[in-house]
Amino acid sequence: MTVNTRRSTVGRLKVLHPFSREKQMSWFIYEVPEYHEDAARIEPFSDLRSRVVKQSGQAMADELESVRENAATTADTPAHPLRAADNPHVFPIPYADSMILVGFIFELKRESRQLVVSPVEMPWLKDA
Repeated sequence: MTVNTRRSTVGRLKVLHPFSREKQMSWFIYEVPEYHEDAARIEPFSDLRSRVVKQSGQAMADELESVRENAATTADTPAHPLRAADNPHVFPIPYADSMILVGFIFELKRESRQLVVSPVEMPWLKDA
C-alpha cells in the first residue's frame, strides 16, 4: 500500500455501549489522497450493516450505527468537511481473538481526498 498523508489528528467522543458503562472512544484521523490497503476487505457501510442485522440482530446493528455516527461527528470539521457521512466505506481491524474493530473511509468535499477514521493508530498513514 502506498499512501501519502497530509495531517493526522485525534478526536475524543463519548460512546454509549448498550452492554457496559459509558466509554470514551478515541479516533485517529488521517487525511489521505486515497486509501486502499486491501480492496477485497473494504466494503460499503450499508453492506456491513445488513450482514450484522442478519447474523447478530438489530441491537448489534444499532450499536454499529452509533459507532458510525460518532466517527462521522468527530471527523466532520470545518477543516475536513465530509461529502456524505451516511454510507462510508468500512474496513475490519483484527483486535482480539473474537473481536474485530471497524475503521471508516469518508470522502471529503475536496476532490480526491479521503479521511481514514480508525479506533487504532495507523502509523504508516502519518506524514514522513
